[in-house]
Amino acid sequence: MNWYYAVDQQRVGPVPDEQFASLIQQGQLTADTLVWNETMTEWKRLVEVRPDLLGSAGTGEEMEFCAVDGKAYPRRLMLQYQGKWISAGNRDLFFQRLREGVTSSTGGMVYGGFWRRFAAKFLDGVILWVVSMLKTVLVVQLFYGHFNPFMPTMAPQENWPLYFGYLGVNMLTDVLLSLVYSWFFLAKYQATPGKMALDLKVVRADGSRLSNGRIIGRFFAEWISWIICCIGYIMAGLDEPEKRALHDRICDTRVIKTSK
Repeated sequence: MNWYYAVDQQRVGPVPDEQFASLIQQGQLTADTLVWNETMTEWKRLVEVRPDLLGSAGTGEEMEFCAVDGKAYPRRLMLQYQGKWISAGNRDLFFQRLREGVTSSTGGMVYGGFWRRFAAKFLDGVILWVVSMLKTVLVVQLFYGHFNPFMPTMAPQENWPLYFGYLGVNMLTDVLLSLVYSWFFLAKYQATPGKMALDLKVVRADGSRLSNGRIIGRFFAEWISWIICCIGYIMAGLDEPEKRALHDRICDTRVIKTSK
């Protein structure tokens, strides 16, 4: 986790947990110093955020931030792994996330940038388009008795009820197909094929897996990002440091990189 702090009304940072703890121990940050990290909604005084660290300053007790929950613990009660400190109570969770590719070996989660996410979305779109075309051929056969998906649109006035029935079923099955595609891969792999190809995963803000309900909610929240002229998607390129699109904000999700 990275921290920011204010000096003479100027933002300083980011600094990693270890350096932040060191600044407190050295007395460079006081109880009234304004601080912020990616889990906070607003800047707060240090004493409101980490009073335990202030209490340890000058006592000789070495403190470190846990890479899992961001809380400070005495170093003697923690495990160090590749430069990261993990409290005893969070050890199993940390290594589970490390196996799943959620935790970076250098510290915290690494968020997927706009262009990487764009490429992943494009790949998913190509896959869904191919599958949708195959599905459309079957719907055309069901309604018109042939396999030409372009013929029904040529003369809809010849049978309006049949034509609108065809359109309705085709659109509904497109939505269901996209929903099942998103739900299946996110529930099983935490990533769609496009995201897997770009080494991305979708997780909660704390790195945990998405529930089925949140996956479905995120699918429909993406419609909002798309309806407003794709501004919801563009937000991922402007949001710092978590690279959240609008639907990520709505559903409290993050898209992270699983490799450097």
